[in-house]
Amino acid sequence: MKRDREELEAQLRDVIDENKHSTKFAAKINNSLDQQGINLGFFNDVARGNNSLSDIDLNLLIVLSDAVYKVTEDKRIITQEYVSETELEKSKEKVRDNSVRKSLNLPLDLEEVVSIDHQTFLTKVSIKLLVEMFHAKLIVYDYETQRSAKYKMGKNGVVPVPDVNKKSVDDIAKNMLEQSYLPDMITINVYSNEVEPLSYDEKNKLLTINDGATVSILDGFHRLQGAVKALAINPDLDLELLLSIRSYDTDIAKKYFGQINTINVVKKQRLRELKSENWSDAVVRDLQQKSELKGNKIASAANISEIAGQLTTFDIMAYGIEKVFSPNNFLEYKEVANYLTEFFNYLTGNFNDEFINNPKPHRKSYINHPLMFLGYIQIAKNFKDTSTDTSEIKNLKKLVDFNDSKLIELLNNKSGINSNRVRNQVINYFRN
Repeated sequence: MKRDREELEAQLRDVIDENKHSTKFAAKINNSLDQQGINLGFFNDVARGNNSLSDIDLNLLIVLSDAVYKVTEDKRIITQEYVSETELEKSKEKVRDNSVRKSLNLPLDLEEVVSIDHQTFLTKVSIKLLVEMFHAKLIVYDYETQRSAKYKMGKNGVVPVPDVNKKSVDDIAKNMLEQSYLPDMITINVYSNEVEPLSYDEKNKLLTINDGATVSILDGFHRLQGAVKALAINPDLDLELLLSIRSYDTDIAKKYFGQINTINVVKKQRLRELKSENWSDAVVRDLQQKSELKGNKIASAANISEIAGQLTTFDIMAYGIEKVFSPNNFLEYKEVANYLTEFFNYLTGNFNDEFINNPKPHRKSYINHPLMFLGYIQIAKNFKDTSTDTSEIKNLKKLVDFNDSKLIELLNNKSGINSNRVRNQVINYFRN
């Protein structure tokens, strides 16, 4: 250390004592320490004086001081004046290795579990267990069966993040802390393609989540986040919730999520995608999974995320396919899906930079405008009706005048991309 430990202890104690009555301060410190694997109750014990700073490990002291400094920016405990960057990183590493909190691991036993059927179980659990499972990354957010993701720029590029209503989380945490929260249910899904995800001992009512299974949250992510926040403020909070455990494959999980969502309403575009109730929706699902538009090129939300490289929306594609191809049964759906998969593979293959590798610089040319995909669907139908080979889409820039003022006006219509009137006009433009 650059300065005496005793000096750091004294200054840190003063800073903590001056701020310890602020719930926001405690929550931020707990969240920061939790990321290092430190038990949520540790800081509260320090703040109350139950844990003397002189008694804790030096590495833990350095990590604690750094967390408090980052929250308060108090000049009395500037981290760099006490330790070097190398010392700080080594302390963080050692604290993580010797974490006060022993992370949960699978297999995990749940007691007093009632079996409804072979895919459905019910019990009650402490929010502490759910939060600990979340922190141990035993509960994950499965974007394929949940709400459409939001996207943000991270250190390693664009990453998806859960679409969370912060006010809802804050309200839930507040009610939990005030003991006015009425216990309700959280639903998790336990699944695996490699191992048996669950084992149930009916005699002892013991349910085991087996090693190798994936646990995702099907319903109650906001409640779980509220519990995380509430426990960060008061680690001693004692509250139980009902826990519904399902064991569904991805398709059933999507339909279940679309069926039960009520509190934080899922956008209608995402619900349509999850349910995939008509043949046009099924065609888009095939394109998402089997064509070069796979991944996140087709957005689940009402609008695209440009930073994520999204091109158009599920709703636009389904609308266009319904209007142009109108598949009415399984055979027609498969025929349209196979044909459009081939068509869009030729389109993206011939214009890879514009659609796949680097779409952003080409946005202003309108070639990858979200509504242009209605045009491409109609062009595909024109090709089919005239027995034109799909490979002829390589001549796209001869087929379409992207500088046509009428087309540009349609694509920039102030009613936006979700207006059916505008969508129909775009389809008619390419039909005629």
